[in-house]
Amino acid sequence: MAASVLIVEDEALIAFHLQCLVEEAGHRVTAIARDPEEAFAAAALERPDFAMVDVRLAAGTSGIDAARLLYETWGVRCVFTSANLDGETRRGVGSYEPLGFVGKPFLGNEVIDLVRQAAREARIR
Repeated sequence: MAASVLIVEDEALIAFHLQCLVEEAGHRVTAIARDPEEAFAAAALERPDFAMVDVRLAAGTSGIDAARLLYETWGVRCVFTSANLDGETRRGVGSYEPLGFVGKPFLGNEVIDLVRQAAREARIR
């Protein structure tokens, strides 16, 4: 059974690329959101099994804020993407039970493998 995935990414080309990779992995994208508010609204309409969230979003917004809202409201866990996945960032999201991390730039097969793993793990819960 296909997992449903919310993508939170402010760069349109990256969001589209992630959508293609999620679908190639055999899963479905529920929505693409550009900021925490859009992510919350999208998840309220259709609860995803998990989300793929960019740590730093446009206009000073934070993917970590989006992840917090998703996790605290519905228990939705996230795969985090960023060009800057340092130890501090990883520790900062630890309480939201991350499903994984993808550094940018990423390789397609790396994302596909992680999406498949995240889908399995998100269903266990």
